[in-house]
Parts: sequence; C-alpha cells; structure tokens
Amino acid sequence: MKVFYIIPVFVLLGVLFHVAGAQVYIPDSEYAGYFDHDGMYAVYGSVKNTDNQTVLAKVQVTVNNGDSTFSESRILPVIYPSKDMPFKFIFPQITSGDPVLQKPLVSFFSTNSNPLNIEVNYDKTLMKYPDGHLTGFITNTGNYTVSNIDVYALVHSKNNQYLDEVENTWTIPKIDPGNKAEFVMYPDQTIAKQVAYYSCFIPGTDSSIEMSTQWKDKTFYFSVLSIVYFTNQNFDENSNSISFDASNPWQMPYYANFMFPSESSNGAFQVLVDGNQINPLISKDNDTQNWHVAFNIGYGQHKVMIAGFDPSYVPNTDEYFYLDEKSALVSWAGFSTFTISDSKLLDVLGIHGSYVPPWVKNTVSYMIYNNVPADDIVNEIKYLKQSGIVK
Repeated sequence: MKVFYIIPVFVLLGVLFHVAGAQVYIPDSEYAGYFDHDGMYAVYGSVKNTDNQTVLAKVQVTVNNGDSTFSESRILPVIYPSKDMPFKFIFPQITSGDPVLQKPLVSFFSTNSNPLNIEVNYDKTLMKYPDGHLTGFITNTGNYTVSNIDVYALVHSKNNQYLDEVENTWTIPKIDPGNKAEFVMYPDQTIAKQVAYYSCFIPGTDSSIEMSTQWKDKTFYFSVLSIVYFTNQNFDENSNSISFDASNPWQMPYYANFMFPSESSNGAFQVLVDGNQINPLISKDNDTQNWHVAFNIGYGQHKVMIAGFDPSYVPNTDEYFYLDEKSALVSWAGFSTFTISDSKLLDVLGIHGSYVPPWVKNTVSYMIYNNVPADDIVNEIKYLKQSGIVK
C-alpha cells in the first residue's frame, strides 16, 4: 500500500485540462507489451515531458484481443521538465491470444509543483546483479522531508532494446533532508535473463496522503489515495462522522479511496456528497485488514461526509496503522527510513508479544535481496513464538 505524501494538488485548481501534444508524449519505441511470468498481458511505456513546466499526466491504454477490447487509464506521478515517467499496466483479463496495442492517449495538466529534490546516487552503490535485479540509493538533497517515495526505471537488453518498466519493491516511507535510503528493483522473471542495464531512474510519489483529525482529544490517522484534494477535515462525535471540503480539478469524475484503521468501524460506512447519499465500495485490505471506502467525486468543489465510525473506538495515535506484513518487516529490520518496535511488528503480524531477537533482522535481508517471500519470514517468527524465543 502506498501512502502518505502528495506533491500539492491544490496548485492544479483553476488550470485547464489538455490533450497531450508534441511536448508531452509516449515514443513508439518505448511502448510495448508482453505476457508476464503470471501469464497476464503487461503493457509498459514511458511519458516524455519536453515542456518547460511540470505536468500531471493521464495515460489511457487500449488493447484489442480477438473480438474483445480492453481499456485502462491511470494518472501518473508528476513529471518534471525534461524528464520521463515510466508506467506499466497489467490486463489480467488477457492471458492468451494475440493482443494488439492501440495508440496510447495522453492528457495532462501543467502545474507549479516544486522539484522533488530526491536524487539517485550514480556511484558504485548502484549495482546490477547476475539475476537482473538492481540495488541503489537515493538522497534527499532538499530542505524538507519527503515521504512515500518510489523509484521508476526502464530496463534494456544488450542491444538497447527497451524490455520493461520496473519500480522499487517497497515504497520508501520517508527521507529527511540530507539522508539517504536504499531501493531494490526486480525485473519480471520473463525478461530477467535479457537485462543488460537500467536507465532513466525517476524518483516519484503517488497522489496519496496521510490525513488526521482530532477525535476524543487524540489524533486519528487515516489516509486517502486520490488526486482530489481534501481539506478542512473535522470529526463530529455527535454523528461519528468526518466532514471534508473536496476539490476535483479534473473535468471528469475521479475516485477517492479512503483507508481507515480496522478497529475504527464495523464497516457500515455511509458517504454523503453535497448532502446526497451515495453508494461507496467498501472492502478490507487483505494484508493490513484496514477499511477501504472508495467513491467518485465529480468536477469542482464539494462537501463530503463519511459516517459509520464506532463511537466506542479510541484512536491510539498510531500513524503507521497502514503497515502490511512486508513493509512492517522492512521497517522493523532497519531497511526503511523509519523504524517500528518489536511489539508493533508482532501486532501487524497478528502475534501477541513484545520481543523479537535482533538476529531475526538478518533473515529479513534475505527477503529483500534474495526475493524470499514475506510469508516465509512471518512463518519463521511464528515458529519462534511457539518455541518461546519470541516473547
């Protein structure tokens, strides 16, 4: 789950929506598809921004397969002037046949977003390994903390053929000014043996943010994934609801996906937009068990209210409620820019206790560098709990 930082979207309000032209485009040589190791059709490409302004671009990909047509769209992280932004779409509906890619559609906003000031370290720490995966470091060269960072890159063969788009295996939660963090990239197994080099490393953030509001004299943390800008959040203990002002700069409806701690509700959420009740999609995250409440917000300014919180719930002021098993292991073992305690790790893993031997952190490195499944590490910790070593 990717959360907790946004390059401000409010700078987009009042600007126009454009169809991409010569300045913002996808080169034909950097747009292709293949069947990945899971047997699903993957489409990869890269948007080039040759304009002199930062842009927020939307890409629509369409694939014809026999008599069926499939189309998906996505809003990419902001693209700075003279930079690229790689992307990948997965079409799980297409597992066979002879897919034919249609010309992609790109549209964009010009924004005034400040540079991210996250730089890839092009030195001996940037290493490609025989199995095709890569490790490296990024540094925060700016004056403010940056959170929820991903690194995107293009993968090439020895003949300079563009093979794929990849990104780091876990989102980097936070980097303070002057600090650095490590990233790891694995190419799809289908093309791993062909990988000769990586290029166009682009640090970026998605459009999700951490939010908070006061509830019972405590800070209630939650998050939202959307390019819709939500402000002035306020919890009303009389109606057990949170109200927001919402601004959607796109001239079309766009979704908002709110994530709340699992204990904060029994799932009976109600959503009102401008006083009208709508039907949200409500689900629980398989890894974190946090609630997801998703719905569309139309173009323009709106009043939003989300109700259905448990009046007996007491916020525990835990801003890391969103952690899943893998990200918790990464953070606990010191491979992230923030750390969590033994008890927090065990809580995420569903294990009662407060102590994990420090040497277990060595096994987490195998998960990161040797692509060992997180489940294997979790099962090891559960075994250590049964043996009385984890307490």
